Amino acid sequence: MKTHISHDYQEMSLQAAELILHNVKRKPDSLICFAAGNTPLGTFSCLVEAVHGGRASFDRCRFISLDEWVGLSGADEGSCRQTLNRHFFEPCGIPEKNIHFFNAISGDLEAECRAMDDLIEAHGAIDLLLLGVGMNGHLGFNEPGADFERGSYVTDLDPVTKQVSVKYFPEQKDVQKGITLGIKHLLQARTVILVADGDKKADVMRQALQREVTNEVPVTVLQRHPDVHVCMDEAAAKFIR
Repeated sequence: MKTHISHDYQEMSLQAAELILHNVKRKPDSLICFAAGNTPLGTFSCLVEAVHGGRASFDRCRFISLDEWVGLSGADEGSCRQTLNRHFFEPCGIPEKNIHFFNAISGDLEAECRAMDDLIEAHGAIDLLLLGVGMNGHLGFNEPGADFERGSYVTDLDPVTKQVSVKYFPEQKDVQKGITLGIKHLLQARTVILVADGDKKADVMRQALQREVTNEVPVTVLQRHPDVHVCMDEAAAKFIR
């Protein structure tokens, strides 16, 4: 794991964005998976600026879903798709045909999982994966206790995830389940970038880098990946020896 410790959130976001741009320049037809959530928003802002400034193009890239709240559509405020639409896809002019997301209001969520697994398998692997990490160490909705051998699946949400979820929604949502790429897909991705910022993430990042691999803290599994870049600000890195 390659660690990049930045002074503050903005510098961390720029570092992650530059890593993404480097990888897309190297492989312009990349299959990309971006996490939603608050931490990646600064990175998306840097990428949008690069596109508008003529420094980057994602025209040949395809994008897939990391996860989604079951019961929310892509148009719902606070959904993962809506967040990415607002902060990356629409500002960068990504065409709908290049975006493949879980339909979390489908009547057949297992079929959604199979379709995503088939898409990734047809490409070979995800080329570039941008992840955040939850307070409980989850990656996507791979919650504590997750099976590291699974592909895409539907899961019950951890109590910590449900508690944190309220910040994403303008009105209360009874979210109980998520649909997510499994750890198997994350470990098979060619390049992984993990972003974390703030004091609140300091303990989980200490565990991510220094604790033995355990499914009780899913982020620890990234220690097994051969090409992971960990981008943190000083606050998130304060317990790193």
